[in-house]
Amino acid sequence: MSVNEAEVSHHLEVISEDLQAVEHLFERSLSSDVPIVKMMGAHLNQIKGKRIRPTILLLICKAHDCTGSAVVKAAVSVELLHTATLVHDDVIDDSDLRRGIETLNAVWGENTSVLMGDFIFARAFSTLLDIGNPRLTPIFAVAIERMSQAELLQVDGRHQQSITEEQYFSGIRGKTSSLFGATTEIAGVLCGVDDTTAERYRNLGEAIGTAFQLTDDLLDYEGVENVTGKPTGGEDLREGKITLPIIYSQRVAEAADRERLSILLSDPDVDGNWPQILAYIQQYGGLEYTLEAARNYMEKAREQLDLLPEGEARASFEQIMEFILNREH
Repeated sequence: MSVNEAEVSHHLEVISEDLQAVEHLFERSLSSDVPIVKMMGAHLNQIKGKRIRPTILLLICKAHDCTGSAVVKAAVSVELLHTATLVHDDVIDDSDLRRGIETLNAVWGENTSVLMGDFIFARAFSTLLDIGNPRLTPIFAVAIERMSQAELLQVDGRHQQSITEEQYFSGIRGKTSSLFGATTEIAGVLCGVDDTTAERYRNLGEAIGTAFQLTDDLLDYEGVENVTGKPTGGEDLREGKITLPIIYSQRVAEAADRERLSILLSDPDVDGNWPQILAYIQQYGGLEYTLEAARNYMEKAREQLDLLPEGEARASFEQIMEFILNREH
């Protein structure tokens, strides 16, 4: 079942007021009396993402009839943390575009962008602390630690064809899944669940996050640039990132093809070699294997859905999960 953005928007009416409150607080959180910060914050507010993480948090809380300013602040803190990591990622990857708009580092340079990312990290923490729930801070801290370590490993392992599937998934769990897991765990804690149930909520989010990253990696092979808002067709490979479609194809390819693919991957001319690289990946089913892995992780997430009471919010939550599997950007 394919779920388009119009359907998702309809299902999100149940949290429309909360989403508006999140948007307003997010915009204010990126503002400052310091002129350069104010300008960069205004620029970031133009690069609006899908707000997947805040949406997930709001839907869980709505399902439990848990509302109020604490929920909005938690959703904003999660999105601020995500935004900070994107700012730093764009510097690391030397990216010029994010969702079709120039990145901070493309406009203001790397040094200023790193500092702006640090500022947003601080705002994320201060927003979370303002809730006044001591159970939330360790969740946030652990997520940041895991994300930072995974990013360091990814940078250190660039252009290494020897990366295994296990190492790849370990990186995903640290860089992407950990924040999704923190998001759902925070939602559970806000709703007053015990530690055991909070752990189940974290597992729910981490499974969704892994599926999200797998579909994101697929977009580099199948996405359309004017839809994704960023270069596709080998962009990950240009940045030295070896993702699951390549890892799997290398593993199952015949010896001669494996050697030829290795030579192509070692050549810095990604643009010139991309048609041949993509042909090998298609020949050996790398895209289908990656999509099936995403489906499997989403199925693991569905096994935890008994955490959410039946109702409109849970139905909307399931629509978000389906959207993640079928998204085009």
